[in-house]
Amino acid sequence: MIRLFSSFILLMVSFHMMAQVVWTDPLLPTRSSTVTVFYDASQGNAALEGVSGTIYAHTGVITDKSTSLSDWKFVQGTWGTADAEVAMTNLGGNLYSITYNIETFYGVPATDTILDLAFVFRNSDGSTVGRDFDGGDLYTPVFLNELSVTIVEPAADLTVVEPGENIDVRVAGLLADSLFLFDNGTLVQATDILDFTYMVTAPASGIHELRAVAKNSTETVEEIKQYFVRPTVTVASVPAGLDHGVNVINDSTVTLVLFAPEKDYVFVLGDWNNWQPSLEGYLNQDPDGDRWWTTITSLDGSAWYAYQYLIDGVIQVADYTSELVLDPGNDGSISAETFPDIPAYPPQGNSYVSLLRINQEPYTWTTTDFEKPAIADLIVYELHIRDFLTKRNYQTLMDTLPYLQRLGINAIEFMPLGEFEGNESWGYNPSFHGALDKYYGTKNALKELIDTCHARGIAVILDMVLNHAFGQSPMVRMYFDGDRPAANSPWFNPIAKHDFNVGYDMNHESQATKKYTKDILRYWVEEYHFDGYRMDLSKGFTQNNTLGNTAAWGAYDASRVAIWEDYADYLWSVDEDAYLILEHFADNTEERELANYGMMFWGNINYDYRSLAKGVGASNVSWGIYTSRGWDEPNLLSFMESHDEERMMYTNLTEGNTSEAPDYNIRDQRIGLFRCELAAALFFPIPGPKMIWQFGELGYDVSIDFNGRTGNKPVRWNYYDEQPRRRLYQVYSALINLRRDYPQVFSTEDFTASVSGIVKRITLRHPDMNVNVIGNVAVTAREAVPSFPSTGWWYEYFTGDSLNVTDLGAAISLEPGEYRLYTDVRLTTPEILAGVDEVPGPLGWSEVYPNPAAQGEQIAVMFELGATTEVTARFLDLNGKLISSTQFGTLPAGRRGQTLTAPSVPGLYLLELQADGERSVSRVVVH
Repeated sequence: MIRLFSSFILLMVSFHMMAQVVWTDPLLPTRSSTVTVFYDASQGNAALEGVSGTIYAHTGVITDKSTSLSDWKFVQGTWGTADAEVAMTNLGGNLYSITYNIETFYGVPATDTILDLAFVFRNSDGSTVGRDFDGGDLYTPVFLNELSVTIVEPAADLTVVEPGENIDVRVAGLLADSLFLFDNGTLVQATDILDFTYMVTAPASGIHELRAVAKNSTETVEEIKQYFVRPTVTVASVPAGLDHGVNVINDSTVTLVLFAPEKDYVFVLGDWNNWQPSLEGYLNQDPDGDRWWTTITSLDGSAWYAYQYLIDGVIQVADYTSELVLDPGNDGSISAETFPDIPAYPPQGNSYVSLLRINQEPYTWTTTDFEKPAIADLIVYELHIRDFLTKRNYQTLMDTLPYLQRLGINAIEFMPLGEFEGNESWGYNPSFHGALDKYYGTKNALKELIDTCHARGIAVILDMVLNHAFGQSPMVRMYFDGDRPAANSPWFNPIAKHDFNVGYDMNHESQATKKYTKDILRYWVEEYHFDGYRMDLSKGFTQNNTLGNTAAWGAYDASRVAIWEDYADYLWSVDEDAYLILEHFADNTEERELANYGMMFWGNINYDYRSLAKGVGASNVSWGIYTSRGWDEPNLLSFMESHDEERMMYTNLTEGNTSEAPDYNIRDQRIGLFRCELAAALFFPIPGPKMIWQFGELGYDVSIDFNGRTGNKPVRWNYYDEQPRRRLYQVYSALINLRRDYPQVFSTEDFTASVSGIVKRITLRHPDMNVNVIGNVAVTAREAVPSFPSTGWWYEYFTGDSLNVTDLGAAISLEPGEYRLYTDVRLTTPEILAGVDEVPGPLGWSEVYPNPAAQGEQIAVMFELGATTEVTARFLDLNGKLISSTQFGTLPAGRRGQTLTAPSVPGLYLLELQADGERSVSRVVVH
């Protein structure tokens, strides 16, 4: 019989002849064996080569219950500790060992079949990790206690060799009487020695089969491996007009072009050649020595094909120019509703696998005349699909556009949508900058969303991460040296040039990186009709080494300016009106120069607006005004909140001023929300583009550090149903739509802003209308001199009240947190719900947390009472059947919180609050 390996082992295929990283004694251990595991720290990624101190094994097993090679079972060793249980013995010469009985060490029950031992190795704190040559985990097989045979060397299922190369073939058997070795069907060795080595000399070319056979008196087993003798590389020019990546020639033909300088040979492995090295998949080398190419014919133009490159027989990677990839570790959690019919992952793949399809489903654009809003008029809504929508997909977001349109925004900024590592991510850990991450939906779903946004007058901006890439990027893996990019990497610095880098730092002085960046900038604009980019960590686009000196990193850098001007010129050659927004935070001289060149900049005024809102400390928001920076153009995209900053309402509730005025408690939810209105009134009227972070318009009050900084946050669409929060939405909407109704007024260059004191004032002057905004950020009443620009009648926008100004020096009394927006033209008063001191009836807003809740979990119920009254809470099923009832007793007016026990059976329930004849109902999910 043939020994059947687990299907997971097929995922380990690598095509190279190299020294072993890990092996065992005995060579063919069974689950009952006491085994010595050897690790050569100079092999694999060699991260632990020469490391002083103890080396520790981090190990588990792959069993018949594992779902993939990454699904380790019965893991031993506490990561990041000096765990004596997994400490290895230093044998000298970078060689280490550990000895244990497999069954007792791992504690695997007899009902589970052990297929492989799985390893990585580490230093004591886990900061340095030894892995396989490609950065993956390490495995050795465990055999059943029966007749077995294995070809120990070569280790790979298929090995690429040179013509005339000597191949050491090592064969071992278990419970055998004799072993046999065949080379392409010819018997070359027969012996009763159960561990022998035989040398095969590779012929001129072709694929050859090594077959090891073991026999005993009753049965026969065998194992087959192959070796491929590669021919001489053909040098031939890349056909004219072809670029890096997939070039479609016709409905059945593509030409693949790979940029891979300083490599010796390249194969393409794919569905069309059964993932085997072949003469047809052996790439030509362009005379420039940097590009490799081949033409694939006879393809089905309507079919998806998976493929990877095998480089120098060692590196098996996806195509870094991919537009779509398969991810074996994460695709399984993507719903069919979000991305239907994801192609199956090929068992021969290694990490990410590229996909190509000649005739992809076309998308017909319906909005072809969209005009981008002027920079000065932009109101950008930044959102992260994962934390904005429960369904987390483009289709659902399309249903949400009316909400955003009513708010008045005219641009959406998406956090990164390119393929990133994992699914639950902010997206700043990119693997493929040009491949759409499938977690949020299909290419056409995104196109339809953008098309629909354009039809509604909304521009769409993509957050792009080109400062770095993470370790699963093929660009990283193609040139890697131990634990960092190799010195000859065309794209990456071996050591980052600044302290804020994450992942691997890109070298934007390199011509290869410049081309790659420009290709990416062109691709998303042309393919998806994005209107521009927000560039993450743009200050990192420099080769000026400032490690250890962050002040120097922020200083004026002429080389960085030149890099960005070059990229901007290229982007504007593709789309002359494209937005280019930099997350720069560098010296103002540098930012001013680039702003005058036409680029926009993130303007982080979070700290001062939060200080203003919570009534604590100084709050000078002038740095959010472009003229305060000495800029000539209004290219400062200022924001009170972003994905990267603490939420204003959270700090109002946790840090709000309670000491100066006991009767004015900012930590009270209603007053805290009113303070958010105050901040908005002193934010939106200032000329220049503005940005909102998702749910800021509803007073989102979950900390950025909830569930870890980048972890999932609760989606809170229920906030819109709460009166005080909907009022905040209405105030935001009124301010934004006022700007949009009078763009000439709110982009005037004739304005003043006195925004450093307790009473803040903004004055806009324009022939069509003058505007005067005042706000009291104190927690006590103050006298404010509005300094109207002229006498005469002025009209308060939110109330419709009129004021005849006869004395420009006259003061107005403002209550704590009060704001007013006056115009000298009577406007329609916006519809705004009741204010902070008004509660509509005995029972106001209510909220349940957590929701969803676990069975029997304690949950918090928060609600607002307008008067002292009795309160009852009842859980009902969807048919109205009573599940449980709790009497809270008589409670005083104000914001109240109580606890309940969630039902013990999973399902969807109605939680009904009753107070003085009124009721409030919330849906609660129990899992």
